Amino acid sequence: MPSHLSSLTLALLVALTCNAAAQSARERPLVIAHRGASQYLPEHTMEAYRLAIRQGADFIEPDLLLTADGIAVARHDRALGATTNIASHPTLPSNIDQITFRQLQGLQAISRGGAAYAPPGAGPAGLRVPSFAEVLDELRTLHASTGRIVGVYPEVKTIGQGLNSYNRALADAMLAELAHPRHGRLFDGRRGNVILQSFDGEVVAYLSRQSSLPVVQLSPQCPTRADIPAIAARADGVGTQAAQADADCLQRLRAAGLFVHVYTLSNANPDLHATMFRNGVNGVFTNAPDTAIAQREQALPGARPREWVAPARRRRD
Repeated sequence: MPSHLSSLTLALLVALTCNAAAQSARERPLVIAHRGASQYLPEHTMEAYRLAIRQGADFIEPDLLLTADGIAVARHDRALGATTNIASHPTLPSNIDQITFRQLQGLQAISRGGAAYAPPGAGPAGLRVPSFAEVLDELRTLHASTGRIVGVYPEVKTIGQGLNSYNRALADAMLAELAHPRHGRLFDGRRGNVILQSFDGEVVAYLSRQSSLPVVQLSPQCPTRADIPAIAARADGVGTQAAQADADCLQRLRAAGLFVHVYTLSNANPDLHATMFRNGVNGVFTNAPDTAIAQREQALPGARPREWVAPARRRRD
């Protein structure tokens, strides 16, 4: 073989080997079950969370709101009409913050439908809206019985803006439940299995002050360069729409030391999962965890599993 061809072949082999090694060293991006496996079962039900866990999700994501008697429950909408059968109970209030937890337990949880969510009528009869305590109990029981860790990624769903009395009370209730002694410090952050989030910057800053857990600032638009310093001062990561997560967005957020999670993927556009993984996001919120896991393996074969050890929290000045 001519010497120049031999050298070229050797260089090519070295490059391929280095590329494979770099790829295998990369930690797999997170698959975050958005409202549970909500593509298949009504969102924010224990059955949807359990299905997401069986499908292999790294985290489950409960949105949180408070009932009238101060119980943190897993719900996205303040209004009950889209995802419960409140219409069959005309004497009950129609908003989550106007109804007691006991009254809420008498309602059936249903799917909102559409291409990204479970079809109407999906799931067994009797699905309920669970408390945040029930969600954490499920994860604690799973860990105790199998040793498996599935993370929790709760969102403070605000009513009104800023750190008003309702939003503060919800944030405090969420943190208190995570720290409850019965969980045996499973959710204290040492295992890297808890991430907090909110769209409201004041709430994000409050969570950051009150807890050592990582906090994500949600934003429908990728933050501008002018906005990033303030976000980096109160948050560890940013959650933005997948359509916003182009190369420039990822570069400027990472330059500020922020990780990037994108929302919301589903089987309405399944190949978008692989696109986001190839683009280098740190995690995806998805209604279809099984699709995300298959697409992750296709996009990043050989990427190493996540280590359930908390990284050093980024210093905020």
